[in-house]
Amino acid sequence: MPNPLTAAPLTVLRAIQHGVSTARYVPHLLSAPVTGEDAVADTRERIARRADAFLEVAERAIFAHSRSAYRPLLDAAGYDLPRLRALVGRRGVEEALRQLQRDGVYVTIQEFKGLREVRRGNRVFRFSEQNFRNPLIQAGLRAASGGTRGPALWNTIPPENHRMGAEHLALALEAYGLRGAPVALWLAQAHGASAWAVLALAVIGQAPPRWFTHVGPRTPLRTRLFVRLLRQTARLRGVTLPGTTYVPLGDEAQILEWVAGAGPRGILTTPSLALRLALQAQRSGRRLDGLTFITIAEPLTAVKLRHIRAAGARAFSSLGFTEFGRATYGCAAAEGDETHICSDAVAVLQYPRRVDHLGTEVDALLFTTLRPDARRILLNVETGDYARMLPGGCGCFLERVGWTQRLRDIRSFEKLNAEGRLFYGTQLIDLVEQTLPERFGGDPTDYQLVEQEDEMGFTRLSILVHPRLDGVDERGVLATVEGALRSRQAASAEIWREAGTIRIVRATPLLTAAGKLMPLHHLA
Repeated sequence: MPNPLTAAPLTVLRAIQHGVSTARYVPHLLSAPVTGEDAVADTRERIARRADAFLEVAERAIFAHSRSAYRPLLDAAGYDLPRLRALVGRRGVEEALRQLQRDGVYVTIQEFKGLREVRRGNRVFRFSEQNFRNPLIQAGLRAASGGTRGPALWNTIPPENHRMGAEHLALALEAYGLRGAPVALWLAQAHGASAWAVLALAVIGQAPPRWFTHVGPRTPLRTRLFVRLLRQTARLRGVTLPGTTYVPLGDEAQILEWVAGAGPRGILTTPSLALRLALQAQRSGRRLDGLTFITIAEPLTAVKLRHIRAAGARAFSSLGFTEFGRATYGCAAAEGDETHICSDAVAVLQYPRRVDHLGTEVDALLFTTLRPDARRILLNVETGDYARMLPGGCGCFLERVGWTQRLRDIRSFEKLNAEGRLFYGTQLIDLVEQTLPERFGGDPTDYQLVEQEDEMGFTRLSILVHPRLDGVDERGVLATVEGALRSRQAASAEIWREAGTIRIVRATPLLTAAGKLMPLHHLA
């Protein structure tokens, strides 16, 4: 147990160290602005050097790093650096990674989080987040994960990695017709992905005109000081960053006013917040013509996209996670949940992953970092997501740059596990977002499925129905959910019915710690 007499000074010391490193980082990052030509040329050069870059990471950050999680996995599979070089030389990066996965060199999401020991044959390992750190990073911007899948993890973003991410963002904005247009931010918090995006936009010469958040009164002092420090240090390079503007959920009028400006505009936000703005516009008799949402942190589902389009706006999805950054950007030729893999920085594979006790399999995604400046070293690591992988052929700007692989229908397979039975995300999202609103009224933000433990430790599935829906048929809602579960997995649904797993709760749908509104929500 930490000594209470020393814990507070240690916290203050770390805050001071964080402030000093940020004060050095921001002017350095902004000292070399990124042009559109830079973004295209640098990305194509990285694509041409993928194999060399991957082997550099393997040599310097894995084989030369005694604490790397991958050294014992590679050793157990019989790989040293010369054998790995030969494999990549013969078969290329993706096929080499596929062979490594078959030979046991991969890490599941539970193993990555340290929640489960690693068993490969008769070898057993246990890793912590320290085993995935990049030993080549000496300094950078500190960012925390949102904590959606567990405790928040801190990562260090070196300026080289941040610049590459800014180049990727510049490519996406070019593809969506937003290069040079005003692009605002609207995310829950002012640190993490939000701070990264503010600086990335500034690096490409498009410092955001507005920075909206919805945690204003509850924003910790350290976050307010961090935002002030970002703004003050950016001024040293002649860059003006906006302060944060508090926008309570359900009070999006000031964002509507900003959107009403002339010309194309963009907002980097979550699908849930984009949906809220679209619904608010419809209720107010307003249009969102000329507005493009770039969405992060949640799936951009068909129902959300339909409401967004009905209000006159467009939306493109993006997959990312704090341990890596943005891994994909939405295809400009296929608006919605279809994204291009940033293949100059990451390799993505699929493999059949069993996700429940009935033997259900999904095409889980495995990610591998290809750059020595990566935030974390990933070698065939799960993120808890699965998707459809599509070949090239869309013809959009992002494909012409060189990002030819695409992902579609990205979903999580970690949710809703009760009584030893699991229903994975895509089976239930349409139920929450479409079926229940159509049958019982309201909109997709009025319903949510929440997995939580009761007082006895039994896992229950609560169907949250917003209190503002007067006279809703609660028995009908319960019967509809049970029927949907039964139609997909009858055995699991019957077990849940017998155990009394499912219940109706009249309550406002919950946000995650990172401010996300997920149709399927897990309470630890």
